Amino acid sequence: MSDQLTNASVTISDLPGIVIQLFERAQRQLLPGSQQIPGLFVRYLRRKPARGLAVIYAVDELGNRDLEHAHDPNRSVSLTLDEEALAGAQIRFNEAQARQTPLEVQPSGVLRADDLGLSVQAFPADSGLPALAASCDMSQSQVFEAIERAIHTQPGNRDAHIMHIKAEPVRYKPANRCVIRYHVLLEDSEANGGAIRNVTLFGKVYADPEQARSVQALQQRLYDEQLTRSGSETAGQVYRTPLLPRPLGIVNELGLTFNEAVQPAEHGEHMLTGTRALQPRMEQGRGGEIINIAIPVEELRLTAVALARLHTSAIHPDEKTPRTGAKEAKRARDRAALIARHNPAQAEEVQQLAQQLASRLEALQPDSYRPAHGGFKSSQLLFHSHQVFVVDFDGFCLADAALDVGYFLAYLRPSGLWYARPGMRAWFEAAAEVFTTTYSQAMRELGTEQAVIEGIIERSRLYEAALLFKIATRRVNRLNSPRPKELSAMLHEIAACL
Repeated sequence: MSDQLTNASVTISDLPGIVIQLFERAQRQLLPGSQQIPGLFVRYLRRKPARGLAVIYAVDELGNRDLEHAHDPNRSVSLTLDEEALAGAQIRFNEAQARQTPLEVQPSGVLRADDLGLSVQAFPADSGLPALAASCDMSQSQVFEAIERAIHTQPGNRDAHIMHIKAEPVRYKPANRCVIRYHVLLEDSEANGGAIRNVTLFGKVYADPEQARSVQALQQRLYDEQLTRSGSETAGQVYRTPLLPRPLGIVNELGLTFNEAVQPAEHGEHMLTGTRALQPRMEQGRGGEIINIAIPVEELRLTAVALARLHTSAIHPDEKTPRTGAKEAKRARDRAALIARHNPAQAEEVQQLAQQLASRLEALQPDSYRPAHGGFKSSQLLFHSHQVFVVDFDGFCLADAALDVGYFLAYLRPSGLWYARPGMRAWFEAAAEVFTTTYSQAMRELGTEQAVIEGIIERSRLYEAALLFKIATRRVNRLNSPRPKELSAMLHEIAACL
């Protein structure tokens, strides 16, 4: 591929047409069974430094745009462009090259144009996640048998017969991982009444089977430890269950793990995702003025105590080196460089703030490195029955406890904060106060000295700033146009953390 951009280089909006052409050349159908012209609609688009561009398209008939299909991975196509195929936000090849390039149809179903650094794959084909197809195929005996074992480990299911299993992909990152919801239709034994009922469990298939084994083993150890603490009270919160879903097994060869579904035990109770539970809610008067700001106190307190329980756990990840402030400093510098290239008018301010932050992160000396989630934010939380469950321990590590605290607070900020929307500042500050106060109380009750707790809270401000830089890269990674006012608000928030 030429290093120079051609005058007719393709754009992001041209890529769906190229995908359709490649499928036609390979004599593959995008919509099997349909006689209508297929349309591709962007569901996900990310540009990651050194990792290229990934796009997921929903596939539907042109003019249809069925909302049910829009989020169905089984009707999706993913496209990846290697880093070498990109020049900043531009693509190096043109439409003529795309039409003429040699095309390899791999045994997995992936279409690869090596000269262009382009891969296209219809779900579940994925060259970077080769076990995905098998994990969704219930005719695979090893998957069926593993689910059967997982189901039978759950109380009340030991003698049940599996009648049917349906795999439903719910969260998919090409070449990385996929979360799959398995709907299992059970028939109880005659001794137990012979009822037919539905049971759900979740699977996650990893690109690296070794990572799957490591994560699942750590989750099992953490679950077993937390099970012994069930019924204990911390900071006024009684925990009746472990803080994470119960691990239910693994298919080692596929890198496919199973975990119990988080769902209410009582009829009529509802589960809330953390993203929904921790979003700002305001009550407005007739004139539109805000007369009340609703703070999700219970959810914030549950979250804070869960994090304190994790930080005081005796289960340590098997890592030789912890996730240090110096590592976060490097990430902050890299993110700032990316933001600066995308926003040249604000580049100097971005780089200056990043340098100040990085210098302070590199100098951090925590009292100890503790078990840490590594990505602790509202999207990793589930609430029901006055309990919280923490999910996605892929980033479980040894780190300064301030990392998780800062991570949570950075992502707790509502997007309306960047546009100075009424009530957002007051909501965030009140919510942050509930969280940090409860976390401090819980850590104290769990045996941590007050001076250590104060140090964690103080250092968390720097990690907040580091994660705000990550949040600020979203527009760059999605190839969106710059928004100077939004970035200015984020930079102001970062500066306030220093």
